[in-house]
Amino acid sequence: MPSIILPPKPAAATQDSVRMGKRFGKLPLCTASELRRRVEQGEYLVIIDGLVCKLNGFIDKHPGGPLSIMHMVGRDATDEARSMHPAEVFEGTMPRWAVARFVTDEKAAAQASYVEDLDLPYSAPRSTLADGSGHAQPESSSATDLDYAAIQRDYRQLDVQLREEGMYRCDYGDYACEAARYLALFSIACGLILLGPASAWTYLAAGVSTALLWQQLAFFAHDLGHNELTGRREFDMVLGICVADVLGGLSVGWWKKNHNTHHIVTNDVDNDPDIQHLPFLAVSTRFFESRYSTYYRRVMEFDAAARIFVALQDKLYYLIMCFARYNLYFLSWNYLLFSDFAPYRVLEMGCIGVFFAWFSWLVSHIPTWSYVILYLSVAHSISAVLHIQITLSHFAMSTESPDPVYECFAARQVRTTMDVICPTWLDWFHGGLQFQIEHHLFPRLPRHKLRRVQPLVKDLCRKHGMEFKEFSFIDGNVYTLRWLGEVASRVKLYNGRDEQSAQAVASFKKSLHTQ
Repeated sequence: MPSIILPPKPAAATQDSVRMGKRFGKLPLCTASELRRRVEQGEYLVIIDGLVCKLNGFIDKHPGGPLSIMHMVGRDATDEARSMHPAEVFEGTMPRWAVARFVTDEKAAAQASYVEDLDLPYSAPRSTLADGSGHAQPESSSATDLDYAAIQRDYRQLDVQLREEGMYRCDYGDYACEAARYLALFSIACGLILLGPASAWTYLAAGVSTALLWQQLAFFAHDLGHNELTGRREFDMVLGICVADVLGGLSVGWWKKNHNTHHIVTNDVDNDPDIQHLPFLAVSTRFFESRYSTYYRRVMEFDAAARIFVALQDKLYYLIMCFARYNLYFLSWNYLLFSDFAPYRVLEMGCIGVFFAWFSWLVSHIPTWSYVILYLSVAHSISAVLHIQITLSHFAMSTESPDPVYECFAARQVRTTMDVICPTWLDWFHGGLQFQIEHHLFPRLPRHKLRRVQPLVKDLCRKHGMEFKEFSFIDGNVYTLRWLGEVASRVKLYNGRDEQSAQAVASFKKSLHTQ
């Protein structure tokens, strides 16, 4: 007997929820088979709290970009949506798009996806070892028979607990220290260039200060992109643009589109842009198959150049990170000039223009070209620290779902993410990136409170047999390099297999010719 999937009720029902229930009770029912049929016909249907929401008319207006919605089409997006949005979205915006109540049998009620076997042009099926492909994966001590329904229930209860305890409210005093740090680093860099003696040591120190400033501003822009500061989307976004674009020269809009997609499809080979770095890096042997990227909308060719770089990636990793910021400049301008979704295009182009104006003026005070090159090289290469911090969180983590049909949001985030152990006094240096598991579970939680949430998340993982992976910064680097080396070692096997195939084809053609 089919049963209606009702929204979870971790707290007592209010008059508003009763009224909403009466309103939604008038909606027609939608089964899993009907959902699949309508998705195949081009409807963007997403399940949220047991309601089927049709988002065709909203997808181009979604502040987080269309892809973060597209990747949830035909899936239960309750936890993804609630983790990324304030309560007002569910009270005001979401009800306007509800077109049906979702019904299914008891077994299928626990499903996370109803479209894994469909060939959707905008979202590839989640990678899974169950396909028998035999791709290499990092070792994991997680239980093999996770109870996803129980994990989901306890995760939602923990989220309710954090909200009731006021953990989502930002303490602006935390940002007073942050602002002082930004001002100090900016003043040191400018002071050394404008007032310091013309020496290599002066511009070396100025470059280091600039790199640290850019690192710290990236943390602040990240907070604003998740609306952690005020919870007001437009204010936080514009503030992020005015700060990060003007002082750092990178597009916050590009980052938000990229990062929201990353949060929805974390570490998925075909869908997550944060692990798609061919021809330079490959975190999975699946990239040897020249996969199609749904984010970049092109095939990521595993060509001759990729084979050379990937075969050496564990040795070139730090060198590649030294050039990563230049790639961000390119991606920012590519987004602003060519993206079909850039809601703050004009503002961002103006702010980045201001960055290049003041930064060029500052650099013009460096007396010789050799010192200019020294300063710019140091500022951009030391920025590698930020990119190393970012990649440690995911590069050596799982890219294959054990069960993409049933795996819940919380289990997926824990499986694909790593924490970094560090003392409290060093939290400023990591900027929240040391608590990536907690952040991926609760993206809108202010980063200064993530340390307090970590023990609760560890308890959740321990209770359900999920591995909570954490390393010191040094050990995390070693672990990541080892995994990159493991993938690199497979390139020779892949090349050898290709050579054998080519020889077999040549031999077959020769035999045909002889006949």
